Amino acid sequence: MKSELFKKVDAEKGNLFSLIQRLIQIKSYSGDEKEIVEYIVLRMKEFGFDEAYHDGFGNAIGKIGNGPIKIMYDAHIDTVKVTETENWIHPPFEGKIENGKLYGRGAVDEKPAMAGFMIACKVLKEIYGDDLPFTLYVVGSVLEEDADGYPLFHIIQNEGIRPDFVVLGEPTDLKVYRGQRGRMELKITTTGKSAHGAHNHKGINAIYKMQPVLEEIEKLDRRLKPKQPLGKGSITVSQIISKAPSLCSVSDYCQIHLDRRMTIGENKTTVVKELKEILKKYKIDAKVSIPNVEGLSWKGRKFCQEAYFPTWVYDEKHSIVDAAMKTSKAAIGKAKSGVWSFSTNGVATAGHFGIPTIGFAPSDEGLSHSSKEVLVLNDLLKATKFYSLFPFNILSGK
Repeated sequence: MKSELFKKVDAEKGNLFSLIQRLIQIKSYSGDEKEIVEYIVLRMKEFGFDEAYHDGFGNAIGKIGNGPIKIMYDAHIDTVKVTETENWIHPPFEGKIENGKLYGRGAVDEKPAMAGFMIACKVLKEIYGDDLPFTLYVVGSVLEEDADGYPLFHIIQNEGIRPDFVVLGEPTDLKVYRGQRGRMELKITTTGKSAHGAHNHKGINAIYKMQPVLEEIEKLDRRLKPKQPLGKGSITVSQIISKAPSLCSVSDYCQIHLDRRMTIGENKTTVVKELKEILKKYKIDAKVSIPNVEGLSWKGRKFCQEAYFPTWVYDEKHSIVDAAMKTSKAAIGKAKSGVWSFSTNGVATAGHFGIPTIGFAPSDEGLSHSSKEVLVLNDLLKATKFYSLFPFNILSGK
């Protein structure tokens, strides 16, 4: 089976490379993915998928097989924008191929996996036809850069598709990634009493009330403890705003925005508690809140979710990790596990729903969102072999 699959994937090398090149050439900023979604759905149909469509949120969804075990392959197909200050070796949407490498926005984060998923399914359909022992969904998720997790949250909650296992296409440098730190956003708000700047002693300055909070948050960041394999959590003040009747007045409102990265054992409850303890220590009357992330998909679908994205990680002995490691050894001759430093759609599948999730894809996550995005095409070929074989290994481990 393995040799036949891999031989077929090798035969599709030309299709694979031209497909990823075209995906790079289609600009698909978050919220503006219509063109790339329609292109992917069209190619899925050409490749013999049993189903190919875009859902109510705008995700591209393809399906092959009708077996009892449901597997989902997800690659977000939106990208961050190209800025004027970026210095690209080649134009970011040219899809330049040079010396076995492809350059462009999305060449790392994370269009390669989408191409690999599609070609792997093409191969599986050609070999097995309607006799696949599993159901495999391929998702080209939208708006992940703005709302990580929500695209798959929508699919599970609103589209009636709940997989048993999930493979994410975020870059892993051909390692099996098995978790990530969680993240959440928070706001702390202090209020005071306004007064004319010439009579500031009559007011209560909300900015001054915030000052000890800022100092304690900086100390908190330094004392957070690392937990393997995810490492240390962090907390950062990312924004501070204040309001007053005029620039000649005492500020009666101050708010800070926090970015909190969470390791093992840290969650929404523990994070809010540690901040409230700071306020209690200084007897500060302030409000701690978790904001919502809101937006609109390219189909006009509104979304809103709390800015809380749970930590998740699986042990190397877990069945999905074990199956992925065996698949990696077969596909690329070696296997190594790791974890992401950034957040992924796994915050929905593994974090919220407890669905076993791993990641496997080419390229280094450290190149994401930069003008240095580059894909080694032969690594994509290896990843595609992984995608073609993995469903069988996860079934054998059941």
